Amino acid sequence: MSKYPTELKRLRIEVLKLSQEGIAKRTSLTTYTYRRAEDGHPIKYSSAQEITEAINSLLTEQGLQRVDLHDLGLTLE
Repeated sequence: MSKYPTELKRLRIEVLKLSQEGIAKRTSLTTYTYRRAEDGHPIKYSSAQEITEAINSLLTEQGLQRVDLHDLGLTLE
């Protein structure tokens, strides 16, 4: 079992090495909404798509493989 509630949180901490605020700023979401998503709380599908796009942009910038929404372990409403 992972020490992180979602793959999103693991990616942010271990791979991207960014703060929650840093990723939230790449979306139209508040840091609060991003934090809840990362901690496994249900979010809207549109919010999950935004997060996935931001993560993929960051991964691409680092020359890493993109992920899809389901890879991030998000819980949808």
